[in-house]
Amino acid sequence: MSDMRYIITEYCHRDTKGVLAFSLDSKTNQMQSVNFTSYDQRNDHVTIGDIFVAKVLNVSKQLQAAFILYAPNQKGYLPIHADYKPVLTNRKYDGRILAGDELLVQLEKEAVRTKEPVFTMNLSLAGKYSVVSYANTYKGISKKCTKLEREQLRAAIPQALAFGVVIRTNAAALLQYSETAEAADCLQPVKEEILYLNQRMTALLQEGIHRTCFSRIWQSPPLYLTKLRDEGFTYQQVVTDHCALYDELKDFAALYMPEQSAAISLYQDTSYPLQKLYRVETHLSELLSRKVWLKSGAYLIIDKTEAMYVIDVNSGKNVTKKESAEYIYQINLEAANEIMRQMRLRNLAGMILIDFINMEEQRFIDALLQELRVLAKKDPIQTTIVDLTALGLVEITRRKTTKSLAEQLGES
Repeated sequence: MSDMRYIITEYCHRDTKGVLAFSLDSKTNQMQSVNFTSYDQRNDHVTIGDIFVAKVLNVSKQLQAAFILYAPNQKGYLPIHADYKPVLTNRKYDGRILAGDELLVQLEKEAVRTKEPVFTMNLSLAGKYSVVSYANTYKGISKKCTKLEREQLRAAIPQALAFGVVIRTNAAALLQYSETAEAADCLQPVKEEILYLNQRMTALLQEGIHRTCFSRIWQSPPLYLTKLRDEGFTYQQVVTDHCALYDELKDFAALYMPEQSAAISLYQDTSYPLQKLYRVETHLSELLSRKVWLKSGAYLIIDKTEAMYVIDVNSGKNVTKKESAEYIYQINLEAANEIMRQMRLRNLAGMILIDFINMEEQRFIDALLQELRVLAKKDPIQTTIVDLTALGLVEITRRKTTKSLAEQLGES
């Protein structure tokens, strides 16, 4: 049984100071997730989920999108979805979006290099078990849940709900208690959360139409808090060594995850710092390194180019049975598991090409691709195993929503 811990600490990487958060399985001493929020980002930067009153600069019919200002001199890109009815604040909506319109938008993707941040008109509010949306009125269950789970969870959606709702994968964990209690009782936290988010969305819309242009009417909690809520783990300990972060954790848990409140503690041993106890520098150094060693003695090389990430698998120090097809397959299998873990921890996104050790037998190639597909389904970020290219490279795409760990730390 795993012993999951979530650690939040104030951290300085070179000249960048902020909040580092990571989940750790203390049984294996392996990180399961990690993120860094610089104080510049936390205080001045926009966060995914923030809602603004923005102004339309111009509309491109060819792109089916608008270019907007969400703050003075801050531009964004807004796809126009025919089925989404926008919330205009300076005129009545007549089926058109025009230059000069002021409307409510929500940040969907952060700015990347030369690309502007991407916004959406489908305003949404997320909780631990559900997401309530304004423009998309679909009511359903996460596709990652099984068919049986979806059938049971559908009962948690209240009747005559004004907005759309999607019940998240996290809610499926509540069904394990249905053997000892009524399913309806087990799903009560989901129903209560949906109703709360529904009321919050109604209040936001009423407030938003009366706010001035460039107002931020909703500020999403920082990444180190939303990750704690969304990862789906039950943490035995949630630890911080910073008093202000401790108070922030307590307030956030009381609202979104009261069952974890008792696990939150303030680390106060000044003789042995928290970061030293959990080997923070060692873990981060490994995650920023090009080379990743595997237990077998093989290793990975992870490189970033302008357009993609390239990962090379090498047999390394293990020189036994190098001609064995089974041996090569086992090395590639080990590499596949570590690559998917590194992608998640480093938050690699976009196109990723992997050069596995060459295998001649089709059955091993098929088995490797199948293992990658199984691992991809476990990733909370949409990850697709595209195929094996003509050059024998495995092509993967992973949806980009936030910056990579290296970018968060100011490394690239």
